[in-house]
Amino acid sequence: MKKVYLALLGVILNMFLFSCTKEDVADTETLYHTVATEGDDGNPPPPPPPPPGGD
Repeated sequence: MKKVYLALLGVILNMFLFSCTKEDVADTETLYHTVATEGDDGNPPPPPPPPPGGD
């Protein structure tokens, strides 16, 4: 009987791990997406110019 109580307690405690929000995980991950930038203005550097005598 003790094992039954432990199993029920485990199931009930695991229910608290699920989120009740309808927000997608991918949407919340974009909030924390950072891009490496130079300087304090936050603008990424421009791409390098093409090599001379291009292909």
